[in-house]
Amino acid sequence: MASFGLFETSISLFCFLIFFYFLIKKHSGHIKKTLCYPWNWPVLGMLPAIIMWYKRIDVLIWVLEKSNMTFLFKGPWFTRMDLLFTVDPANIQHILSSNFTNYIKGPEMKEIFDVYGDAIFTADGELWRNIRMSSMVMFNHQGFQNFSMSITTSKLKDVLLPLFSHYSEEGTVVDLQDVFGRFMLDTTLLAITGSDPQSLSIEMPEVEFAKA
Repeated sequence: MASFGLFETSISLFCFLIFFYFLIKKHSGHIKKTLCYPWNWPVLGMLPAIIMWYKRIDVLIWVLEKSNMTFLFKGPWFTRMDLLFTVDPANIQHILSSNFTNYIKGPEMKEIFDVYGDAIFTADGELWRNIRMSSMVMFNHQGFQNFSMSITTSKLKDVLLPLFSHYSEEGTVVDLQDVFGRFMLDTTLLAITGSDPQSLSIEMPEVEFAKA
């Protein structure tokens, strides 16, 4: 009996993805009409649905609504790509606050984000609890809130609005995700370090720190 090896499997997967691509292209104008819950295909899992809808945030919202705000994505077999998405406030409170100790980030994440050291992004257990408590004290302090509001208002009035006015006058196409990402970077670094990288400007300079 002939064995079905890795090469044959790869060829079959490649042919399926090509077929699926042309199927999507043919019916792309009817996605709304044919919208359905993602299928869990043999071997491929729900990957075809991601290929079809990866640019459609409205579809992701629809799927979450149909699954009671919590959706389990099944990735291709043997890839460890299963993911759990949730926007349920009760689940978020459970995971990020009341039962956080049950959801450790683990050593792999600490290694990936080693640049943060033992910050709240990588910490677990008692260390995370202590950092969170001290951070809440700082963020809830009236002085910090006034300072943060002052920075945001200034960047909004002096940089963001004039930038939009310039683009409007010039008829320039704008990548809003890039603009607001730069806005967030500038205001965050100003509030935390006191240094303004000035990534948000007409020139839109490349900032190595943001890229990293």
